[in-house]
Amino acid sequence: MEWNIRARPQGAARRAPPPSGSPKARIRRTAADENALSSTHGVLLMVAVTIILAALVLLMVLAMIPSWSWTEPPQSPIIVTGIAHTSEDTGKLTYASRVTLKNNGSTAYENDCLKAVFYKNGQIVCIVQTLNGNLLISSHHYGVRFLEGEGCRTRYWNPGEEMIADLSDGTLYPGIEVTVEIVDKRDEKAVSKQTVKV
Repeated sequence: MEWNIRARPQGAARRAPPPSGSPKARIRRTAADENALSSTHGVLLMVAVTIILAALVLLMVLAMIPSWSWTEPPQSPIIVTGIAHTSEDTGKLTYASRVTLKNNGSTAYENDCLKAVFYKNGQIVCIVQTLNGNLLISSHHYGVRFLEGEGCRTRYWNPGEEMIADLSDGTLYPGIEVTVEIVDKRDEKAVSKQTVKV
């Protein structure tokens, strides 16, 4: 009997011999010159962590820097929107001294807990002891005739509502500086203070 040995075709892959021995012997050892993917992943993770930490540090530093905005300072929560010197009936100049106030803030004030102090050129000319129109009627009030408007009709002076303090004629006149200070009667702290040139 003759054995016929065939030659392997050019470029054909050679089969590895079947593994022999124990299962531990089958573990493939990596050579020292082979690179593993774990080092690449480690570098990428370190770069990502570094970028995230740098962004957090930048945000903290920016939070400590004061804002350099050129916006105007906020207005007082209660502002003077007008001072009328003419008579409502005749339209003639009578130095009527009607001061229109507006709750320009976002807080609803209990108007009986507020009082208004009016200054003319830095001198007190009138103190309105309550800004509740109904309670003012029954009180002893000097220098103010009455209060009117939606801000004094109910118990609360809500944001956006106006009220008119009709001071005695001749109290205020054109060419003076008028300051209106609204004070919380419970703690005597100023809620608002505004000065306008008439």
